[in-house]
Amino acid sequence: MDLIAARLRLWWAGALVVLVATLAGCGSGSGEDDTPAVCSSVDALRSSVTALTDVQVERGALDTFQKAFDKVRSNLSTVVKDAKREYADEVDTVEEAMSDLGTSLDAAVSGPTAPNIAAVGAASQALGTSISALVDAVDSTC
Repeated sequence: MDLIAARLRLWWAGALVVLVATLAGCGSGSGEDDTPAVCSSVDALRSSVTALTDVQVERGALDTFQKAFDKVRSNLSTVVKDAKREYADEVDTVEEAMSDLGTSLDAAVSGPTAPNIAAVGAASQALGTSISALVDAVDSTC
């Protein structure tokens, strides 16, 4: 079961590479002192996703990967909190996609069947799409 969980986590890292590419294409704020808090939280999310994708896939890296993943999750939560009022529709979509991915991951770890693993892929893509939409909307403010 540990091997399957490790493979799912590594697959998830690959999905995050796609996410970081998407985030890298977005603007990084105007640099003004009076920019909304959501602008800096999106920048922190970009940085944490980059750090996650920089984790070398090797023996013993799972702990490092988990810490980096937790940082991404924390920064995404901050973006969601900061963006909730102005970007409620986009935030709701991200929260739903995060929940769906969590459910899919749990199912895949419990029962590593092809349909369960495929569901993780679909949920990861949906999360990436929803985060991209949120970041694009936020960048229009920053």
